[in-house]
Amino acid sequence: MKALILPALLIAALLATPAMAQETSLTLHITFDAASATKLQEAGEMVVVSSYFWGDPVAGNVLPVNEMGQLYLGAEQATVFPNEQTISIGHSLAGAPVGNVEAPMVNVNVYSARITSEDNLLDCGIVDGPTDALSKTTREIACKLIGG
Repeated sequence: MKALILPALLIAALLATPAMAQETSLTLHITFDAASATKLQEAGEMVVVSSYFWGDPVAGNVLPVNEMGQLYLGAEQATVFPNEQTISIGHSLAGAPVGNVEAPMVNVNVYSARITSEDNLLDCGIVDGPTDALSKTTREIACKLIGG
């Protein structure tokens, strides 16, 4: 009987729906100053856009939480050319248990891919906060060379 309870609780948690729909997709506009674009392009270096999704669990959540008490919802990573561009993130959360968190949160970091240099070369802005609020407008991430 005990063997059936845990799977049943996990299925119920995964099928839970949020009280209010939370938008999880975001649009990011990534820019590079002239010096960083030139240096990365000449070196053949790429750029990583790394997104981590999480949330504080709702009361009654039965899914495992991390050491900080947060529920992991997923991660996305894209490797892109160092050119000005707009990308979308958060689409992989369609199957995530967002109903088990108070509000889905995201942390986005952008850094050089370390293909031709073992060190990160970029100093970029970050995006951090609730996906629903951040999804309302395109989020700007500006990059420059570290120390530049």
